[in-house]
Amino acid sequence: MPKPGINVRVTTLDTELEFTILPKTTGQLLFNQITTTIGLRETWYFGLQYTDSQGADAWLNLEKKVSAQDIKKEPTLQFKFRCKFYPENVTDEIIQSMTLRLLYLQVKQDVLGEKIYCSAEKAVLLSSYAAQAKYGNQEGEDEVGYLANDNILPKSVVSEHKLSREEWEEKIATFHNKHRGLSREDAMMEYLKKAQDLETFGITYYDITNKKGTELLLGVDALGVNVYNKGDIFNPKINFPWSEINRISYESDKFIVKLNDKKTPKFVGICKGDTKHKKSKKIYDLASGNHEMYMRRRRPDSLEVQQMKSQKKDEATARAKERAELNREIAARTYAEKMREEMEEKFKKMEEDMKKREKDLEEAQENIRKLEEQLKEIQEAKVEMEKQQREVQEMMAKLEEAKNMEAEEKAKLEEEIRLKQSEIEEIMETVNSKEEETRVLQEEVSNSKKLLEESAEELQRASRAREEDVRQQEEEKARQELEKNRKTSISSSEGEGKELVDIPEIIVDPVEDREPEMDANMTADLKDLGEELAEQRDKDNASDDTKSFLENVKKGSDKYKTLREVRKGNTKRRIDSFENL
Repeated sequence: MPKPGINVRVTTLDTELEFTILPKTTGQLLFNQITTTIGLRETWYFGLQYTDSQGADAWLNLEKKVSAQDIKKEPTLQFKFRCKFYPENVTDEIIQSMTLRLLYLQVKQDVLGEKIYCSAEKAVLLSSYAAQAKYGNQEGEDEVGYLANDNILPKSVVSEHKLSREEWEEKIATFHNKHRGLSREDAMMEYLKKAQDLETFGITYYDITNKKGTELLLGVDALGVNVYNKGDIFNPKINFPWSEINRISYESDKFIVKLNDKKTPKFVGICKGDTKHKKSKKIYDLASGNHEMYMRRRRPDSLEVQQMKSQKKDEATARAKERAELNREIAARTYAEKMREEMEEKFKKMEEDMKKREKDLEEAQENIRKLEEQLKEIQEAKVEMEKQQREVQEMMAKLEEAKNMEAEEKAKLEEEIRLKQSEIEEIMETVNSKEEETRVLQEEVSNSKKLLEESAEELQRASRAREEDVRQQEEEKARQELEKNRKTSISSSEGEGKELVDIPEIIVDPVEDREPEMDANMTADLKDLGEELAEQRDKDNASDDTKSFLENVKKGSDKYKTLREVRKGNTKRRIDSFENL
């Protein structure tokens, strides 16, 4: 009767897989089944992690049967698919987008979970790249709260500063806005490029002692083997790069490194209390794997890797063309939008001018109406004055004819004549006044007509100028489009050449002459952010790691400067230093 199958659950950073395997299934068969299922080809970075019967994390031995290993007994065996061996430089090594995504998710989890120490300003920067990878371009500063449901920062960063969640989100959004145009993959790559410069990136620490019994830390990563004082994870006292290491082994509770210099004694780290020799074996497994990875990077690429690199080159060329086309479209839309805004502004100004001209016209027409009324009143006053003058003349004639009339009648007639003459004088004054008002109104009407004529000419000039602007803008747009096409053609050709050196065939020393990957502008922005955050730092809550890190910052140290410093001196001198710690 065949033995029953073994249920297995594998958790990757973004999915869960379940399998039923046979008792004789090896770790390699299970691993292959997983990588085939998720479509991963760069398998050499990854491994299967499990919890052993003592509750400690361990890596599955791919050469042995799964059932023969010390996995915690459960109805369904639990495994985590994780990065076991980190790249020396992500830019040079990562080929597949799947590899990039899995490594990004793991490093992001380790930063947020504080397995990788990250300063506050770097945590804000990394979170901004994560936001770009998740949300794409930030559409505007008025869009707030989009990070409200995200795990954005390590807990220690938040607890060590007197800032609210909203203030942290605002700072992250400010940096997020600087990444406009980065694709999702580019944002993940930038995240990893910045993260790999963190002091504890990719390092696994183990407790060891030297022959004197001094308690120390051993750190193993893609750059070599480091020795630290207990409790200090930032400042290695001794470093042995993989280029100086000849062979790695373990014996009983000892982890042993044989160096290339035959005159140099072996490095022996003692795993105190390791009665079952599990710890020394774990260190050996991880160190020997990293050593093999170091040598693998310096061998000619296998056919599979060559094919992946060729595929990456083709994909990168296609993406470059797509980006160029997208950038052209964005530039064209931006230019069209700018043109539309300028035209709207000009039309708005023209409308305001038209309204002003219409108002002036209405005032002119009102003046003309008043002038017509004044002329009518003057005409009526003149008619009335002429009538009164005729009546006076008639009275004068009558007075002349009636020389013999009574004195009383004569006095009465003379009084009537005097009154008539007075009325005539008043009418004359009114006529003169009206004529003066008419003269003023005529001048205003004349000025209004002149202004209207000038306005009409100005509007015609503005219309002709607008037409000329439109024509020139269309010509400039066509010229810019031709120039962009020419530059894109050149840059695409150059880009195809550059892709050839994106993943160099021979990788130089991973530490010599290496500096943190940060351009000048971002360095300046981070410096400003660091100064802002320093003012909000709660010194009473600062952890020992933070205090140690800040001391290094004051000294001007970084990961690569420190490693170069502790590599000085020959290997024999460094072994002596180790034993004397």
